[in-house]
Amino acid sequence: MSTKRKEGSKRWHLANTDAAISDWRAAFQLEFNEGDPDGVREKHRRGSLFFKRVVQAGKSILTLNRDREFAELKRMLELKSTDRLLDAGCGDGFWTSRIAKLCGQVIGLEPDGSKIGDARTFHSRPNLTYVCGVVESLPFEDCAFDKVLSISCLEHFVDPWRGVAEMARVLKPGGRIAISVDSLLPENSTQPFREWHKRRHFVTHYFSQDALTAMLRNAGFGNDFESIVHLFRSRAAARLRQTFIRSPRLWLLLFPVFYVAVRLADRMFNDTQGQIIVVTALLSCSSEDKR
Repeated sequence: MSTKRKEGSKRWHLANTDAAISDWRAAFQLEFNEGDPDGVREKHRRGSLFFKRVVQAGKSILTLNRDREFAELKRMLELKSTDRLLDAGCGDGFWTSRIAKLCGQVIGLEPDGSKIGDARTFHSRPNLTYVCGVVESLPFEDCAFDKVLSISCLEHFVDPWRGVAEMARVLKPGGRIAISVDSLLPENSTQPFREWHKRRHFVTHYFSQDALTAMLRNAGFGNDFESIVHLFRSRAAARLRQTFIRSPRLWLLLFPVFYVAVRLADRMFNDTQGQIIVVTALLSCSSEDKR
């Protein structure tokens, strides 16, 4: 057989092979669709997404502190419908989407790409944008926001001092920051619990009130901290929290009991520094000259 005939035969076989593959793919797709006339697979996919959303919402709601943190932070921010707000460390967007109902525009920043994906899937709003990034190097221009929010994230930063400085940089002069932090110290928690909590939640730093306010002051937030709130400020509430969060599945059915007991203990007693600190401050107008 001549070389030309061989090449022609080869091209013919390749063309017919490609055509056969295309026909097989089309037949497979047809069989796939015909085998699922009622959209069972699509229903299963939607059911899986719904279950995932419920589980994530449960984790956000069934805590002894997050709703209290959110309520205090929302109060402190004094939100307006025209505000442009940054949620630094937005996680899966559960609380970010709720704050977005009260603002003109919100940007949620989160370093975990999978959480950003969940946020965009489950907690999207027209005025809400999710961005993947780290707070220590914010991808925004100076003076870009009226308000900055951060819910129990500062203690996880590799460099929290740099993170606070970056939050100050993107705030407008006179803009407001409201943050909450874990403050597990020898006076309000046991050493084994602190070690467990640090490993379990990837904590890099725990902050006392003095350390937190000093860091904010150095970033340009002045000396007037308008409101500082301590949660789990009684030893009884702190012990209850330690018990529950180490074994939440074990105590899940008793969650309402724990929740009420913690609230009552904090209302009746104030005998230690809180395990969580919530604070707000205004960025000094003079800080613009330091940038």
